[in-house]
Amino acid sequence: MSLGDIAGASRPSGRLLLASLMLWLILAVALPLCALTLNLFHFAGFPLGFWIAAQGAIIGLVALVAFYAWRAGGTSAREGIGPALVFAGECVGAVALLGFTGYIAAMGYDGLALPLGMVAGIALLAILVAPRFVLYPVQSISGFFAIRYGSNVVRRLAFLIAFVGCVLLLAADIRAGSLAFQSLSNLPLPQAILVLTLTITAIWLASSLLPGKKINGIGFIIICGGLLATLIGLALYADGSVIPHLTLGAALQSHASISQKLIINRLSDFQSLKPMASPFLQLSMKNFAGLLLAVAFGIVVAPHLLGRHVSQSSVAPGSAVKRTAAALFAVAIIIASLPPLAVYSRLGFEQAMSKGIEIAAIPQSLAEASALGWVKVCDRNSEAPTELTAACQKASGQRGFVRLQDLAFTTDGFVVAAPKISGLDPWLQYPLLIGAVLASILMGNALISGIVVEDGEIRANRDANEVVNLDFRAVTVGGTMLVAGALGALYAAMSTGLLAAEGFAILAAGLFPALVLGLHWRHMNKVGAIAAMFVGIAITGIYLLGVHLWPVELFSLSGSLSNAMPEAADRFAELQAALAAATTPEAQAAARAALVAHVTTIANWGGLQPAAITLVSVPAGFIAGLVFSLLFRSRKAGGPTKS
Repeated sequence: MSLGDIAGASRPSGRLLLASLMLWLILAVALPLCALTLNLFHFAGFPLGFWIAAQGAIIGLVALVAFYAWRAGGTSAREGIGPALVFAGECVGAVALLGFTGYIAAMGYDGLALPLGMVAGIALLAILVAPRFVLYPVQSISGFFAIRYGSNVVRRLAFLIAFVGCVLLLAADIRAGSLAFQSLSNLPLPQAILVLTLTITAIWLASSLLPGKKINGIGFIIICGGLLATLIGLALYADGSVIPHLTLGAALQSHASISQKLIINRLSDFQSLKPMASPFLQLSMKNFAGLLLAVAFGIVVAPHLLGRHVSQSSVAPGSAVKRTAAALFAVAIIIASLPPLAVYSRLGFEQAMSKGIEIAAIPQSLAEASALGWVKVCDRNSEAPTELTAACQKASGQRGFVRLQDLAFTTDGFVVAAPKISGLDPWLQYPLLIGAVLASILMGNALISGIVVEDGEIRANRDANEVVNLDFRAVTVGGTMLVAGALGALYAAMSTGLLAAEGFAILAAGLFPALVLGLHWRHMNKVGAIAAMFVGIAITGIYLLGVHLWPVELFSLSGSLSNAMPEAADRFAELQAALAAATTPEAQAAARAALVAHVTTIANWGGLQPAAITLVSVPAGFIAGLVFSLLFRSRKAGGPTKS
C-alpha cells in the first residue's frame, strides 16, 4: 500500500498548505518585527506591537491551526484531550516557565522571541510536518530517514545531531528545574541539580521497565494550575486583577510610573531600568527573528515531540494534526501567561524598591536570595545581611538605601527571587515552583526516552508499533545523556532560555531542511540529505564553538564578517601584540584575559547571537539539499512508496 493510500489520514490541499504557511509567517514573524511602528497604537491599554507578540500572535496561530486541522480532514480516533495534554506537558518544561520568563523580565519585548518561537514551532509542526510524517511506520526521525533515504549514514548522522541538541535542551531543563527545587529546599545549586537528575533517572527507568496505565494529562494540569495560581497571587499583590492577562496593559503603565519614581528618588539610574514594551533595545530585528526561528524550527524536529506524539506508534494518521492543534491550545495558555508573570514579578519587586530598602536594614529575604546565587548585592553573595550592608556602604554615590544598580540578578534567578524579595507569601509562590519541578521531570523523561527510541531505530528497521526494549545499550545511551545534561546544567554560564535556544538551533540546522524536503519533495535523496545536514550543522557548530570557546580564533579567521567597529578591530590587534610581547607567565595571563574579554564582544558574524545563526544555517541546508539532490539525481528519484 502506498503512503498516500493510508485510510483516514489528513490530506491538506496544496492551496491550503501554502496559504497557511503564508499566514504563519505573517503572524509569527512579520507582525512582531513591526512592533516599532505598531507600538504607536494602543489596544486595551497595550502598545499594539507588544500585545501582538505577547498575546495577539499566539491567539492568531491557535486559530490558524484549528482551522487548518478542520480543513485538512482525516478520520479522528476520538482519543480525547489526554494525549494532547501529555504532548503539551513534555513540550513546555521548566525552561519555559522560568527560563523564558526570566528572559522576558531581563529583556522586555525582545525576550518574547523565545516563547513566541515555541508557539510558532508547534503551529508549524501541525501545518508542515504532522500530516505527512505520521504516514511513515516509524517512531523517530532516524527511522523516517532510514525508510525515506535508505541510508545508514543518514540515520546515524541524524541520531548524532539529535543527541547533541537534546543534551543542551536537557541541560537547560535540569538547570531551570533545579532553581525551582533550590527555592523549595534551600539546597546549593549543585545538590539541587544532583537530586533532580536522580529523580529524572528514576522516573525514566520506572516508566521504561514498569509500563502501566497512565493518568493522561494530569501533569500538565498541575503545571498550568500552579503557574496560574502564582500569577494571580502576584497580580493581586501588585494591586492587579484576578485575570492578569486582561490587565497586563495597566501593569505595563504601572511599571513605567514606578520606574520614573525610582529615578526621581535616586533609587535607580537610567542604565538599570529596562522598559518592558519597547522593542529592539537589546536585540536587533535580525536577532529577534533568528532566536524566534531557532526555537520554532527546533520544535518542529524535536525528537521527544515528533517521535512520541506525531508518529504512527503514538497517534492515528487522521488524528496527528488534531492532537497537535489541541496541544498548541494548551501550550498557548502557558506561553500567554509568561509575559504577565514577568511583568508582575518586576512590578512587585519595584514597588518594594520604591518604598526604600535601608542599607542598615537589608531584609533577610534579600540575603537568602543572594546566598543562593540568584542576585549579587553590591557585587557580593552572602547570607549575612551585615556583610551586604558593609559592601553597600562602600559603593559610590550611596545615600543610605539599596538602589536598583546595586542589585545584579541572574536572568533565571529573578523569577524565583523577585517574589521572595517583594514579600509575596511563600505559599503563593510554591504552586509555580512545584509546577516547574514537575515540568522539568516530564520534559527530561521525554527527552531521554526519545533519544533511546532514536538509538533503537538506527540498530535495525522496526515496526512502528514495536516497543524498544530497555537493554544495556539503551541504558548506556540514556545514562550518557543524563550525565552530559547534568554537567551542562552545572557549568553552563548562560541563561537557560538561551541554552535551550542553542539546543533548538542545532536541531533546526541539522534536521529541519532534510526532514521538510524529504516529506514534500520527491526528488530529495540521500546525498541531498547528507549535504543538508552536514552544511547546516557545520555552520551552526563552528559558530557556537567559536563564540563560546574560541572567540579569538573565530575573530582572527572571520573578523571581516563581524559587526565590530574599526576601533574595536584595532584594539584587538593591539591586545594580540601585547600578548605576543608578554614574557612572564603572569604578564601572559593578564594579556590573554584582556584579549579574551575584548574579543568576546566582537567575535560574531554580522552581530548575530549564537542561536540566531539559524538565519544562515537553515537556508544553507535547504540550498545544499536541493543542489546535491539534483546533482546526484537518480532516474528512479522519489521517496519509497511502500509502507
